[in-house]
Amino acid sequence: MTQPLVYKFGGASIKDAKAIQRIAQLLKNNWVNNLVIVVSAAGKTTDRLEELIALSFEGKYFDGPLFELLDFHLDLCKGLFEDDHPIFIRVENHFAHLRRSLENSAIKENQDFFYDQIIGYGELISTRIFQEYLCLKGCPCLWQDARELVSTDSHAKIARVDWALTMQHCRKILIPKLETFPVVTQGFIGKDLQGNTTTLGREGSDFTAAIMGVSLGASSVTIWKDVAGILNGDPDLFPDAVKFEYLDFEEAAEMTYYGASVIHPKTIKPLSKHGIPLHVKSFFNPTTAGTVIGAFGQAPRIPITIIKKKLTLIELKIRDLSMLGGFHFDYIYDVADKINAEIQFIQGAAAHINIIINPLSMEDDQIIKAFQDIFQVKVTRNLKLVTVKNPSLSEIEHYRRFDNELLLEQRSPDLIQWLFED
Repeated sequence: MTQPLVYKFGGASIKDAKAIQRIAQLLKNNWVNNLVIVVSAAGKTTDRLEELIALSFEGKYFDGPLFELLDFHLDLCKGLFEDDHPIFIRVENHFAHLRRSLENSAIKENQDFFYDQIIGYGELISTRIFQEYLCLKGCPCLWQDARELVSTDSHAKIARVDWALTMQHCRKILIPKLETFPVVTQGFIGKDLQGNTTTLGREGSDFTAAIMGVSLGASSVTIWKDVAGILNGDPDLFPDAVKFEYLDFEEAAEMTYYGASVIHPKTIKPLSKHGIPLHVKSFFNPTTAGTVIGAFGQAPRIPITIIKKKLTLIELKIRDLSMLGGFHFDYIYDVADKINAEIQFIQGAAAHINIIINPLSMEDDQIIKAFQDIFQVKVTRNLKLVTVKNPSLSEIEHYRRFDNELLLEQRSPDLIQWLFED
């Protein structure tokens, strides 16, 4: 078999019937047997499921939002299929399973574990609809449960991939199927050794595409977006943003680390290790060139501005001055890992350490308790982190105007970061 191709489509690409029809035509024009199609939940389904999880865990009424989500998916199907198509029964069966899971008190002892058992229904349902529609339009393909492919540990909400087992499963299960038909599978979800559903982190479908690409030795991975490629800034904020024709793996990895939202942060590393190029293209204009990420060496030094909002600053002050200067970074990262906090920025001095983390569902007192063995702790939320790679004088002067809102600054020869009140 020739090397597989991996395509990934996010929720925006299948948000309604018209969008699904557009993607189906795109695929029909690029149809080959050795194609793995990774699909996210439709539209804002994941957000709605998170609301259902919160309601159920708190013992509150969730029937209304549940039926609204069911109606959304049935309306999606009505725009694609005849009334007697079996997809309607499939979707209703999925929602019956979802309801039973939401009512299952046995899995509610741990909120994060409960989250993982529920949240993947969005992908399971969307891929059923998508696969059935592709078959209807003359693109025969197979549906595959990603949990049979992606093996992980049991770390709730951000599971770690067991690469050896995952590669074994992908090759054993997918390669025979790809010799005859393309395969549609889910992003974001996996399974631990106990058979429980796990998740790879919010927006983790890009990472799933990379996992499939590496496991199968794909010739390339393509992420289809509603943008023309990767830009050096958010076009809503920077109208003159420039699209990269190509990016080196290292440059792209740094962009995702600092918060660029076009690609999930974990996507680049495995592709880089195995030399598999990543294409970012527009599903609105599939014939136009997007951005290719690969082993290109030093990229042009174009300023890149990345803005992340709703971040939390944790200010840590050493309790015992006899421990001054130890920095305790191992301790900080261990605590952050235990509370599922993703550190975006860390700044250390003799008696103080500041860390900035992604939004966290924990209350302030819970965060304080997690670090208080060694530190006095202060928590400040709803902050904005601006990162500029390869900064020019114009970027520095622009952000210096906001000194009255500036909380922290950190800089190196090719990077500046500012933390602002938002």
